[in-house]
Order: sequence, then C-alpha cells, then structure tokens
Amino acid sequence: MFALLGTIQFKLITYFDGIEVNKATKFARHEVLDGKPILQRTGDELDEISIELAFHDYYCDPATELKRLDDARLAAEAMPLIWGNGVVEGQFVIEKLRVTGQTATRFGELTSVSASVSLIEYVEPQLPVEAARARKKQKAPARKKGRSKKATGTKVTRPGTTTIKNKDGVEFTKITRN
Repeated sequence: MFALLGTIQFKLITYFDGIEVNKATKFARHEVLDGKPILQRTGDELDEISIELAFHDYYCDPATELKRLDDARLAAEAMPLIWGNGVVEGQFVIEKLRVTGQTATRFGELTSVSASVSLIEYVEPQLPVEAARARKKQKAPARKKGRSKKATGTKVTRPGTTTIKNKDGVEFTKITRN
C-alpha cells in the first residue's frame, strides 16, 4: 500500500504513477513611501496534494475504482491521508478528479485509465475566542508538583471575608471591610 485516503487504498505497484505536494505561506505586502514594500507573514495556505493513478483491467476494474473516487469527492467529507509508513499527513478532501481514458474495448468499455486526484487539506474551523484560549492554555505554566486541588466542600476563609448562611440554607462568602 502506498497511501490510504479514508477507506480508499492506493497501491504502489498497481495504481501509483506520481505525486506532487504544494505547501505555501501567505504574506501581506505593505507599501512604504520611497522604499521597497515590507512583507508580513499572515499564515499558512492549505496543503495541496496531487496523486497520479493508473487503472488497468489487468489488475482492477477501472470503472469501479473511478466510481469509488468520484463517490468520495461527491460526499465532500474530510478523510485522513495516511502514508504507507504509517505517517498521518492530515485530513483531506478530494477537490478535483481528472480522468483520461487511454484504451477501450470496441464496445466503449475502458480497459486502461489514468486519473489525477487533487486533494486539499481540511482544517476544522475554530472561532477566534477558542483559538486564543487554546494558545493561552498552551503557554500556561505547568502545575507545580505537590499542590493538590481543594477537596469538594472544603471551606477556605480569608481575611476580610465571612461565610454566611441565608434563610434557604445556602452558604455564601461575604466580603467585609476591616
């Protein structure tokens, strides 16, 4: 197996014919007076992968394999792309499927087909607040060893506070002035 896209296997010996990977970074161009523009990195582009495949009736049914690919494209669902060595490239969707018939029977049935599958990376949408929270959590210092969490129901009194119980029996902390 060369790669696995969701449940679709690309076999190195029988199907694989080539691969192209595009990775890019976005830059904003800021014009300045009497000088060259300044570039500012604004983020990464989505990764794009093109896989060239060859189907022949000697080792598969080309029409069936093309239908599987086209059904996956129409489903428009993100699928994991896993290389044969076990490395997970990420989540991808099939953006384009280009098919070129090479040979056919006299009845028009394709016996040899080459196809190009264009994959584009799929990233889960994140709200700005969630993204900021995730970055903040990542930068937060680790908890010190030996400190334990406060047990549930434990009362902590601090100077300037008083614990009061209301008429319904609910306890709350009241801040007092000294």
